[in-house]
Amino acid sequence: MNQSLFQHTKRQDICPECGSLLQIRHGKKGLFLGCSAFPKCAYLKPLHANYESKVLKELDAVCPECGKALQLKQGSFGMFIGCSGYPDCHFIFHEEETQHDDNQETIPCPDCAKGELVPRRGRLGKTFYGCNRFPQCKFTLPVKPQIQTCPTCGERWAMLKKDTETHRTFVCLNKKCKCVFEVERV
Repeated sequence: MNQSLFQHTKRQDICPECGSLLQIRHGKKGLFLGCSAFPKCAYLKPLHANYESKVLKELDAVCPECGKALQLKQGSFGMFIGCSGYPDCHFIFHEEETQHDDNQETIPCPDCAKGELVPRRGRLGKTFYGCNRFPQCKFTLPVKPQIQTCPTCGERWAMLKKDTETHRTFVCLNKKCKCVFEVERV
């Protein structure tokens, strides 16, 4: 057997920001190259090409952050509108920001009391509800809260925990109360 099959030349990449060596690291989104001088230098680069998005169409609109053209792209979570200047510009047009219905009542965030709960999509595409002040407030709920007054504290928003033919079980959204109560079906 030929020994040259088992020989490997070590490749070392240099950080373009500080000149230190790059190391392979593992994060919640998979493997990436990170600077060995972290936390002094926070440079990172994804290792897999599956993070890239495919450009479907150039749009006539311009990016409000950098002035370059916006593009319709296909990413791992579906289609989105993003800046053609990526990765230098990270602007992404969020659809939920424009779909605010004036007739729909806003749900105040029970954690910070300053924000509102809005629908969001997780990594796997599942919808959840989170505070619109993220990342300052990290409050989330797995389902949409409903108007159901708590008998203990009077909070008007509750989360549906269980739904049967005879009754519905709710959990109060007041973080000091967290009362579990049942309401009979009519």
